[in-house]
Amino acid sequence: MKDQLDKNLNANTVVPLLKNEEFSGEFMTLIKELKEAKGSQRINNSARAMAHSDDFGMASRNYWQSTWELGELSKPFKALIRYKVATRNTCFYCSTHQIEHLRRLGVDEIKIKNVQNSDNHDAFSEAEKVALKFVDHMMIDASNIPDDVANNFKKHYTPKQMVEIALTATVMVSLNLFNDAFRVPIEDEVVGIGLDVPEL
Repeated sequence: MKDQLDKNLNANTVVPLLKNEEFSGEFMTLIKELKEAKGSQRINNSARAMAHSDDFGMASRNYWQSTWELGELSKPFKALIRYKVATRNTCFYCSTHQIEHLRRLGVDEIKIKNVQNSDNHDAFSEAEKVALKFVDHMMIDASNIPDDVANNFKKHYTPKQMVEIALTATVMVSLNLFNDAFRVPIEDEVVGIGLDVPEL
């Protein structure tokens, strides 16, 4: 939505976004490796903010990337989980990026447009609905997930899959908090996608 986009683009970032030449050699090497893995030429503004702290930034980005690459869950499914979490946490920056990932992975546009209503939409499989409902309740109050939601989750997934789903969700939370707290603006290349973010 345009109001959300304008707010994101016009916010005063908490830390300056570093230019390429301001990155340390080690951090830039990591970013280049991640860019190649994603098939992207862009350095995200989130990385430009994190680059102020090389050790924390690199450790965090390595962890986030490993949860994306490892495990048995498909990347489109993990991207749906991440998008569900980003919209629940009202992170415009992350929601924009997850739409970009979902489209690159060929996820049905109907799912992208209806992720906030995944419980009741026929575009989602029963297993997807169950997982997205569980992570949605994690975001609402993780210590009070209803028994029926937890039991249904256990019926559809193995313990390994459940752990991967939960950790995929929690990784997204840390990105949501960082990007929102630091008022990180989306990049020029994804401004058009930002218009497609649902009302958060």
